[in-house]
Amino acid sequence: MTIEEIRQLALWLKEHHLAGAEMTRPGVHLTLKRGAPAASVAAPVAVATVEDKVLRTTGLGRLLLTHPQLSEPFVAVGDPLSAGQLVAVLQVGDLLLPQRSREAARVIDVRVPCGTTVGYGEAFLGLEHPA
Repeated sequence: MTIEEIRQLALWLKEHHLAGAEMTRPGVHLTLKRGAPAASVAAPVAVATVEDKVLRTTGLGRLLLTHPQLSEPFVAVGDPLSAGQLVAVLQVGDLLLPQRSREAARVIDVRVPCGTTVGYGEAFLGLEHPA
């Protein structure tokens, strides 16, 4: 890994407001963490953002629309959502990160199949807001 590649990764962290990244390749283990001014340090919140009538992922990982030990999906097309409702989980290794709706809405489509590897900010549910 070159210094230019590391600089590019650091720039992406800054541009996308990410707290850190970790990369492992044979012979290389790199961990980058962004510092924040002490006055603005806040705990991370795993709430999926609602933009342009879609729900977007809050991180990188494997998107699961059902819990790994259950068969029923968290939500289905046509379901009403309440603010803070669990709609999916991101699997990062053994860790399951909740993806929650920020606002009340109704699911109009599922844009990513269960088990798909997703990036930060990827749209995974289409929404319709109550009138």
